[in-house]
Amino acid sequence: MSAGTDRAAALRRQADARRQVQRLGLPRRLTLPELVARAEATLGKPIEVRTSDLPGDLSARLIQRRDVALLETRSGLSERSRTASVLHELAHVFLADHGCDHEAYTGLLTGRTAFTRSLDTPHEQTVELVADELARHIGLLDPERPAPGIFR
Repeated sequence: MSAGTDRAAALRRQADARRQVQRLGLPRRLTLPELVARAEATLGKPIEVRTSDLPGDLSARLIQRRDVALLETRSGLSERSRTASVLHELAHVFLADHGCDHEAYTGLLTGRTAFTRSLDTPHEQTVELVADELARHIGLLDPERPAPGIFR
């Protein structure tokens, strides 16, 4: 693939993610707690967001229980990295990712590469792009400026 073809494909994927988030009918601006409340409505149960000592190199995970979902982020992440991890997990919820086992994404956010992840599957790439669009709604990214996002 040429650089032009790669760029066109990336722009298409970003536009698809933008459309998926637009279908959610979110207000132009909302807070992260308001976004979590929208995700709770989507799941039909509360989401408890907390920090935890996660195993291995996990940065976050979403654990579905019958009456509650636990969204855990690794202790010690910067606030921006923590928010990025929460947005990633919420993107799984909003995508109605029933096929996802909600095992945590294993791309630990650390040091200088805090916003670089190994996007090992097309599905995870889509989730990251949707998370970028969610970041625009909470003001983490400028909605008027096309940018590669907080995960690149």
